[in-house]
Amino acid sequence: MKDIELKLPDWYDYESELCGEVHNREDEAFDDQAKSYSGLIKNTPGCSTSACNALSQQLIHQMNVMFPNILVSFEELNVNLNKAAFPYLQAPAKTALAKAIQERGRTMTVNSGYRTIAQQLLLFNWGRSCGYPIVARPGRSNHQSGLALDINDHTGWQPYLKKHSWRWFGPRDKPHFDYVSTGAQDIRQATMKAFQQLWNNNNPGQTLTVDGVWGPNTERSLNESPAYGFKIAPWDEKPRLLKLTTPMTEGSDVFKVQKALQDHGYSIVPDGYYGKGTATVVKQFQENSGINVDGVVGANTLAKLFA
Repeated sequence: MKDIELKLPDWYDYESELCGEVHNREDEAFDDQAKSYSGLIKNTPGCSTSACNALSQQLIHQMNVMFPNILVSFEELNVNLNKAAFPYLQAPAKTALAKAIQERGRTMTVNSGYRTIAQQLLLFNWGRSCGYPIVARPGRSNHQSGLALDINDHTGWQPYLKKHSWRWFGPRDKPHFDYVSTGAQDIRQATMKAFQQLWNNNNPGQTLTVDGVWGPNTERSLNESPAYGFKIAPWDEKPRLLKLTTPMTEGSDVFKVQKALQDHGYSIVPDGYYGKGTATVVKQFQENSGINVDGVVGANTLAKLFA
């Protein structure tokens, strides 16, 4: 078989960063009991981007509200996810990834997939103080593309990923691969527009121009955003499925479901985090309501819960 060179699309310009260093430091800093930071992005302590999981989940959902299916989950594939890794890619990249995983027949450990601009800003703000020697500016990392993955065992996976149009970055950043084939789109403006619109929904007196451009006003506003998420969330407009995930599903919609369960007489303390305890109570409610018992809060469960 003739070897082929996989080239990035002409539009796919980005700033390099050392993903391996980021993952190692994040793993050291991650706290299993940690929840999203209760303050603003600019004041967020620590060195793990899990501190802004709640805001990141809002940003991902806002993107898919504004641009349906621009990001799709690959959590159902045979993968193990790093605790701060969101399992989202563009659809063609997911399809290619699924083929590579199926052909090798092994579980892939994913250190990073889609990284929100909130996560990227934290890394950029922390920089060398957290041991991150090189970090791209928000919007300039290829992890905002929905076409990038960082994985373990890059040597073992390389031939399978390359066959399906995933390009290895090289020895300078060994964990990193980019999807470079048919269907890949530049979604960086969508990434910025999602934040700008989410900010405007919550700050009608200080609105940003929804232009998809990372400039000083957008940077300042993101720094002034709550790491635990905005009060007006995108799932208020379009509900999401609530279930056990990595990173943990959290937000105002989880709190409302927990409060409704409590009001129905179930033993649960609303905290906004969809953990194993919440899933167990949801299953109890589903069984008692005569609906499918799967621990997933979808349209049927919501209809029964808020009837």
